[in-house]
Amino acid sequence: MTKTILLFLILPYYVFSQSKTDTIAFTLNKQNNICIKARIDDSDTLLLMFHTSASDITLTREAIKNKIQIKLENTDQIQTWGGMAQSENSEHHSFYINNLEWSDLTVFSDDNSGIGTDGKFGIDIFKGKIVALDYDNLQMIVSDKLPKKLRGYSKSNLYFEKGSMFIEGKIKSRKSTYTDKFMFHSGYGRSILLDPKISEKYNMKELKTIEESELRDSFNNVFKIETKEIPEVTVGGLKIKNVPLSIAARSSDIPMRVFGNDLLKRFNVIFDFQKNEIYLKPNQLRKVPYYKKG
Repeated sequence: MTKTILLFLILPYYVFSQSKTDTIAFTLNKQNNICIKARIDDSDTLLLMFHTSASDITLTREAIKNKIQIKLENTDQIQTWGGMAQSENSEHHSFYINNLEWSDLTVFSDDNSGIGTDGKFGIDIFKGKIVALDYDNLQMIVSDKLPKKLRGYSKSNLYFEKGSMFIEGKIKSRKSTYTDKFMFHSGYGRSILLDPKISEKYNMKELKTIEESELRDSFNNVFKIETKEIPEVTVGGLKIKNVPLSIAARSSDIPMRVFGNDLLKRFNVIFDFQKNEIYLKPNQLRKVPYYKKG
């Protein structure tokens, strides 16, 4: 017997205007990283993370050694979650994604990136653009104008601090509610990361522990984290129940109040980098199980 399989494309609830748009396919890896094919100069295809809390283009040292021949000419001090680190860089490179092209960019090096990726690129290349992340269809859409129709989307402000992007959020524990600006961090594969001082102040350490693991940053600094379940989280005015909350064992100079992509992927997103605003709408991933180690 022959089976007929019907494939349905989930149409987004927005329509872009007639301005020029570029549609870029992406995948999500096991760590919930947004993975996009790109090239630097005349390199072969590289697989890079789209990292919403980074500003630059970064390649792992392994990728620089094996996949692209560039000379690392300069060294900078980089602030990481674990402290200061040395990052070498190379200037005056071209960067290509699909039909998009950028020139005279600096490429930085570090040790780690998401599973199966060669590095990452941040939000600076999209300055003045409208960028949509459609998780239902695994597409990034880059445009010059905001879509005309935005049915079902909630609008919030975006805030920027030291190269990172933040959105207003709220975490509701059994006894207290913590409201702040949270780093919008697609490069962090879990749901929420909090500084231990914040979790202690708002009685979150009293919640039942569901997992213990480690967080390793781009320069191999390791943090122990303890994961609990928080009753309610509000992101950009939209509420989600029973979300894993990871608490770091020690503080960092970089703010550890983070919304990671295991939470953020549950919304289709439109970034308006012209007005520094963001639009969120729950998507088909809102009920999938949360990430667990192993």
